[in-house]
Amino acid sequence: MDIHIVQAFFMLGFVAMAAGALWFYLERNDLKPELRSVATYAAVIAFIAAIMYYVMKDVVLFPGGKATPADIEATLPLRYIDWLLTTPLLLVEFALIVAIAGALKKGLLTKLIIADIAMIVFGYLGEVGEPGSAGNYIFFILSVLAWLYIVYVVFTLNVSTGPAHVKRAVMIMKWFVIVGWSIYPIGTATQEFIEVSGGDAVLAIGIAAIIYVIADVLNKVGFGIVAVRAAKQSSIEESAGVKKVQGV
Repeated sequence: MDIHIVQAFFMLGFVAMAAGALWFYLERNDLKPELRSVATYAAVIAFIAAIMYYVMKDVVLFPGGKATPADIEATLPLRYIDWLLTTPLLLVEFALIVAIAGALKKGLLTKLIIADIAMIVFGYLGEVGEPGSAGNYIFFILSVLAWLYIVYVVFTLNVSTGPAHVKRAVMIMKWFVIVGWSIYPIGTATQEFIEVSGGDAVLAIGIAAIIYVIADVLNKVGFGIVAVRAAKQSSIEESAGVKKVQGV
């Protein structure tokens, strides 16, 4: 695989995340004070990812345009540092929207974050091992189980109160967790399959890297847009309600 393809996707990830961080920051002032943290978290998540992608695009930049597996794998620790920082923040962002509906249960966020950290750690251990080894498969399964637990907790959460737009946003964010987050294990499994079946290692790692970029943009920017729009609609409706009461 031409390394410039992978680098182009890293650049795409950087631009998308940087633009997302700026948009979330600008939207912050349109929210009522108690909901501005929603936009703040979204901006921080996108900003962290933008920094990581900016660094990763330079890690794989070298003369010749060809790469070895080690060249692309050098970005792996950066990617997992990104996920270790941003995925818990995504869950905090989700909890903030659930709280608007008054459906946030005590201990919910703690359980989700613990499972999320386990998912990331096991996922990393499964990727750094020898392709096709038993350890890789065990850690991959443990990572998927942690993700499935997150899916279970999120989808069994009953949000029956609150404004219709908030309930709709919560449902969309739930589907991000099950559909959007499923892209990551698909990327890992694709890489493992190509390598174990004797395929080109650079191609396998490159395809996985591209899949991860697409997943990151969808799950971080897309997730944030849904959350911020819900918070903004709540701010608009509350402002309109206050004006109506005041007879303005």
